[in-house]
Amino acid sequence: MPDALAREVVGLFPDPRTMEAAVQELLSSGFDHGDLSLLATEGVVREQLGHRLDDSVAAADDPDSPRRGWVAPETRTEGRGALGSALGYLGAVTALGLVFATGGGAAVAVGAALLGAGAGAGAGFGLGRLFDRRLADEFERQLETGGILIWVRCRDTAAEARAVSVLTGHGAHHVHPFEAPPAT
Repeated sequence: MPDALAREVVGLFPDPRTMEAAVQELLSSGFDHGDLSLLATEGVVREQLGHRLDDSVAAADDPDSPRRGWVAPETRTEGRGALGSALGYLGAVTALGLVFATGGGAAVAVGAALLGAGAGAGAGFGLGRLFDRRLADEFERQLETGGILIWVRCRDTAAEARAVSVLTGHGAHHVHPFEAPPAT
């Protein structure tokens, strides 16, 4: 039977690679994506707390630390692909419409559609790379303040022990359970 109080296990990772490996093991050992949360972006932290975060260890134990959900690398890749495809389609349709609206022929329209599709897909790829760079920058800022934070919601003491084992097994430090803030 689950414990009456919601509990979490928190840990700080020395790099994104080991954190992602720990997340994969957590997911394969019974935790859900919704059980995992990371520290929110610096902008959100500043907006909600009124200051920049200077200490990840203190944030780990602060129930008011703003959080965001875990987004898996494969989900980010799918998002980049969808964005590139959508912008490629939009570029092709826009180019076709412009050529036909100005009286251009079919050969010109096909060429314009190909150029438009390439430009749109390139823009989507560029935006995806920008998102990846921003995520890497956020992790870098957390590393400068003590580590990349992750919280794991645990339904019972067995899950808590499993989370502690996984996090420490992947090199996290400051790993410990604590009472979770109320779910919203």
